[in-house]
Amino acid sequence: MEAKAKVWVLDGAGLTHDKEFEVYEQHNIDYKLTTKETLQKDLQEFGKYADAVVAQVSMHVTEELINQLENCKAIFTFGIGFNHVDLQAAEKRGITVSNLPDYCVEEVCDHTTALCLTLLRKLFAYNKKVKQGGWDPTDTAPIHRLSNSVIGLLGFGKIAREVAKRLKPFGVTIIAHDRYADEAAFKENGVKAVEFNELLEQSHLLSLHVPLTDETKNLLNYEKMKMLPTGAMIVNTCRGGVIVEEDLAQLIKEKHISGAGIDVLLQEPPNADNELLKLEEVIVTPHAAYFSAEAEEDLQVRTAQNVVRAIEGKQPHYIIPVS
Repeated sequence: MEAKAKVWVLDGAGLTHDKEFEVYEQHNIDYKLTTKETLQKDLQEFGKYADAVVAQVSMHVTEELINQLENCKAIFTFGIGFNHVDLQAAEKRGITVSNLPDYCVEEVCDHTTALCLTLLRKLFAYNKKVKQGGWDPTDTAPIHRLSNSVIGLLGFGKIAREVAKRLKPFGVTIIAHDRYADEAAFKENGVKAVEFNELLEQSHLLSLHVPLTDETKNLLNYEKMKMLPTGAMIVNTCRGGVIVEEDLAQLIKEKHISGAGIDVLLQEPPNADNELLKLEEVIVTPHAAYFSAEAEEDLQVRTAQNVVRAIEGKQPHYIIPVS
């Protein structure tokens, strides 16, 4: 009897995989779910023989791990991000790496827009003061008309473009910086392309939409964020490592930045001593921008279908190029 193909699923966050596993069962594929605690044991008993690996973002697929995958044809990230996989090590072994870049675009755009509007209208501050017995519409000043606000987008890929579409009806001016984006994309969306420093100098609210790479890691440090106008705000729904968190906290304490909406952190879940958690001006959500019931099922099913393609000898969708 021919041996079943094997899929090794790595998940350190306890996500749901029921719909994913249904696809594997329909195609007579063996699978094993592994956590950080069982990684080494499962590697020796199952993982090293797997035809494909699916890795959630908290599970780092290092060169050391990749070199022990004796039969792997493809690695799939369980979502959009791929900085947890060593692309160069995979390429050396002839292993393709794929992500799912568009399964939660709608959710991330909605979450980003909600954070932007909440900060600009200072809803959390109002809510807190009213619950403490206050009733003064001017005690969170300054609040400015949205039509007088400039929102800057760092990165202008699919999510940033959809965020721009959602925000435009509010009358805001939108600018963006992305040296990899086609010039036509800016024109089609009515967004002005600017240089990086111009983006910082002009943005009343800066929203981040870049992957975490060597180029973007710690890109927004104290000096760069200090270039934002006094009272500016920052929204981050991409990756935590793009911002130097200690520098952001310091600039909020100095009243240069008036608020931040943060969905992603360098360490998740964060340590209790993370300064951003202690600041009233910061809204923190638990890397939740991607989430809805529909997006969760979409992620599982489409990831599994892509795995099946690879196991059947077809080229997977969304192969990540090695720079």
